Amino acid sequence: MDRRPAGGRRGGARAGESGRAGTVAMTARARWALPLAAACAVRLLPILFADRVVADVQRYHRLAAHVLDASWNPYQAPRLYPYPPVWVWVEAGSEWLSRRTGWSFAVLVKLPVLGADLAIVALLAGWGRRSGLGEAPAWLYALHPVSVLVSAFHGQFEAVALAFVLVALLALEAGRRDLSALALASAIALKSFPVLLLPIFLLAPGLAGRARWRFAVLALLPVVLLLIPYAIADWAALRRELFGYGGIADLGWIGFWRGLRWLHTGVLVHSESPYWGVLVPLSKVLTLAAEGALFAAIGLRRGRWTPPEACLAVLLAFLVFYGSLSAQYLLWVVPLGTMRPDRFAAVHGVVSTLALVGLYSFLAPGILYSSPSPALLSRPQWGALWVVGTGAVLLASAGWLADVVARGVARSKAGTEPPAR
Repeated sequence: MDRRPAGGRRGGARAGESGRAGTVAMTARARWALPLAAACAVRLLPILFADRVVADVQRYHRLAAHVLDASWNPYQAPRLYPYPPVWVWVEAGSEWLSRRTGWSFAVLVKLPVLGADLAIVALLAGWGRRSGLGEAPAWLYALHPVSVLVSAFHGQFEAVALAFVLVALLALEAGRRDLSALALASAIALKSFPVLLLPIFLLAPGLAGRARWRFAVLALLPVVLLLIPYAIADWAALRRELFGYGGIADLGWIGFWRGLRWLHTGVLVHSESPYWGVLVPLSKVLTLAAEGALFAAIGLRRGRWTPPEACLAVLLAFLVFYGSLSAQYLLWVVPLGTMRPDRFAAVHGVVSTLALVGLYSFLAPGILYSSPSPALLSRPQWGALWVVGTGAVLLASAGWLADVVARGVARSKAGTEPPAR
């Protein structure tokens, strides 16, 4: 017979429950840590072993030298810095540290991007648990080849701005509007494209009147204040480098036309916007019209989307209608796509990966290969993969956009609201 006092038995039960709770907590932490570790591993390897100063990383290096040795104003270095004035200090800081330590500039300048990718994985892990998707969104982004190619190989810092976009969306969902606006301001201060999403936030349910004005001011005023010193110092340079930037026709419908011309004639036209005349302004008009139609549908309740879905639609519309796209633009839709994974997101990921591999191998082989041989560079198959991939990305983006729009319109007609998460 068990002669232990009742309190002892209860104490043992409590100890058992505590142990089980600790095990569950450890398991949850492990599930959260695994995608982070995987994301770090698959990015850190190319960052360390593809530490070449080529393509955009070479431009970062040239601009850093300009800022450290010539002028604090990045916009006075022509065709090197078409971004708002925050990332320049990461470039300059990386070069300053490289000079004093001997560490690789290419590695140093990519480390903040790695940190942003890990932040996105963590944010998606938390969102997935709350929405019932578990760790799937985190894993999808952690191992997404487009993210690895753009961030770790190419070295573009789209992920830093996208991390702040996710913070803005999650803060809006939690009712923390000021934090949401400031996070969006941080994204815009890093890259210009998040400003396209501002109307989505302003049209969010529950935001009206003075609250909308407050949100807009908090999202835009910090960026304006950052630009003022550069506008005073050299307005012409700021206007030329930042506001006059028209993109690079490596992808998009102009990029696709460029590739088709190369396949037909064997002549590859330059990618910069001045070489494409009226097509770049035309693509701007088409993009503004498409996105204006989306904003009108939201404002008039002709379509009902969650803020992440609406942001995804806006960015997909840009990929479809703006003709002069750079490689890194394909990353814009990846985090939002992992929040609602479906066959359209999967197809877009596959064709985007093919397009990027073809583009890098054909036009910027130093991004992927340490010492590309002349035989490799002369292979037209890479160029054909780039052209076919670019066309496939256009079709996949259009199909995905049509599906997102159709879902929102169907909800509106049925009188149903989008899912809360």
